[in-house]
Amino acid sequence: MRRLHLALMLLLIAGVSVAYARGRAFSTANFTPPPEAGVIYAVVDFARASGREQTTVVNVEWGSASRRVTIAPPYRGTCAETTPSGFVLKMRHPRPDTVPMTVTTTGTLVRGPYQGDIPLELLNACYHLVT
Repeated sequence: MRRLHLALMLLLIAGVSVAYARGRAFSTANFTPPPEAGVIYAVVDFARASGREQTTVVNVEWGSASRRVTIAPPYRGTCAETTPSGFVLKMRHPRPDTVPMTVTTTGTLVRGPYQGDIPLELLNACYHLVT
């Protein structure tokens, strides 16, 4: 009888651990910028729970620099439950170098980091620019 209880407890703990790990998935992208200076963009959809946007965290590791940004979604209006919705992260690439960067987020990376023109997602009312 004790072995049965022990086996059930271990199975329950394993199930909860797997469910927690799935709920806390991260989206990661690596990018090596071109040698010329410019602006780097990354498009991120908000993390979701029960169909609603959740606060989303973005970590950027770039050489010896790091930045952590926490973005709260709009909890009112049409964008609160609309999909897709998110934000565009804008970063300056001031020096001509090729230091690689890693972007990790609790949301979904729609378009990983790239250097170039402003992304078309900014034309959507449910996306906003974060600098």
